[in-house]
Amino acid sequence: MKEIIIVAGKTKGDVCWLRHCLREKGYNSIPCKSAEQIIEEMEIFSTCDATVPLVIIEPEILSDISDDLIARLSDFALDIPFLLCNEEEVQADLAEIFDKICEYRTQFRTEQNPELAEVLKNNGVEVTCS
Repeated sequence: MKEIIIVAGKTKGDVCWLRHCLREKGYNSIPCKSAEQIIEEMEIFSTCDATVPLVIIEPEILSDISDDLIARLSDFALDIPFLLCNEEEVQADLAEIFDKICEYRTQFRTEQNPELAEVLKNNGVEVTCS
């Protein structure tokens, strides 16, 4: 079964760079431009021979997101961890939305995959530590 990491964001350069870094270390990924597309891709992968082990989100895609979409993301595939990219630059309201989406979600931990965690940390993705 193939694993594909979802990298979601509005900034094409940042998304492409992170995907390039993941590819260099042997990780497959796909880009998403919106929160809606994250759900669509996760639904598609659940029907084929691929899994999504991780979703990386740039905070900008959470701007102007509807309450309905927040609820859908909050309840959908809780066993898939979400991580926030560029966390130090996140506006308070976007951080609050992300926290709500992740409230009951499985967390990615460094010890689960130290090599992936290192790639993510080197590229501005905050990894939860136990």
